[in-house]
Amino acid sequence: MREYMREDRDIVKMRWFCVRKYRHGWSGNKIAEHLQVPKRTAYYWIEKYGTHAKEEMANHPNKVEMEVDDHTRKFVLRLREKHDWGPCRIERYIREFEPRGVRPISHCSIYKIFVEEGVNQPIGFTRKTWGKRRFERMHSNSLWQADFKLTGDDRWMLTVLDDHSRFIPRARIEHDATTEFALKLFKKCGKKYGFPEQVLTDQGVQFYCAEKEGKEHGESEFAQTLRALGVQHIVASKRRPTTIGKVERFHRTYEEESWRYKTLGAFLRYYNYERIHQALDYKISAEVYFRDFPR
Repeated sequence: MREYMREDRDIVKMRWFCVRKYRHGWSGNKIAEHLQVPKRTAYYWIEKYGTHAKEEMANHPNKVEMEVDDHTRKFVLRLREKHDWGPCRIERYIREFEPRGVRPISHCSIYKIFVEEGVNQPIGFTRKTWGKRRFERMHSNSLWQADFKLTGDDRWMLTVLDDHSRFIPRARIEHDATTEFALKLFKKCGKKYGFPEQVLTDQGVQFYCAEKEGKEHGESEFAQTLRALGVQHIVASKRRPTTIGKVERFHRTYEEESWRYKTLGAFLRYYNYERIHQALDYKISAEVYFRDFPR
């Protein structure tokens, strides 16, 4: 057990201090630092004891019931309606950005609100697990993933995604999925953000080709052009959906959430500059992308 959680500290006084300071405008992070307790502990005390007197803060099982005020409840439901976010994402959004008048609330309480209001969406199937190993590059522009996706109106969406930050330099929808389209989009990305060290794709015909006369095995026009730009082309193995899983997950997010936005550009602005990502410890993609270039 860490020293700052030693048992000789008066837990009731600490909880009372936490609640009083929060009522006087201190943030949960500042309180946690002052008391030398984990941030989640400070926020838990604020949520559980925020409306109670000091004598009610001792450990009495089933004595204190957590209640969610109307303002916080309505804020949670607005986020659900606007973005269709789940309990964990909403919990972290509230803790990170501290909206005015909104109290920190656990994802369990948020889930309870969903159920009570009839906005929960239970999954009717068992999630598939393709593997337990995950990889992520340490810096922005170290590796980009690129992939085509057939849209609902029978057009092709090509997306370029930064592996480290999930930032989308560019995505575009065209009628035909061609190598020319892929190279044109990639060059525009590189011109605006700088070219990455490597690009990862699947074995689609736009990116990869079998052995042909005068070419090495797999040496496509796409790979040749990348090499001329100083970029290494990496090709994913067959039947390994997790290899380019980040860009495929983006395409799934697009299918689930883009209907709220009039254009692809509007959705990309939301995705890059507003949407918090669980895989990034609930940070925004653009924040991570522009922060983590190699020094």
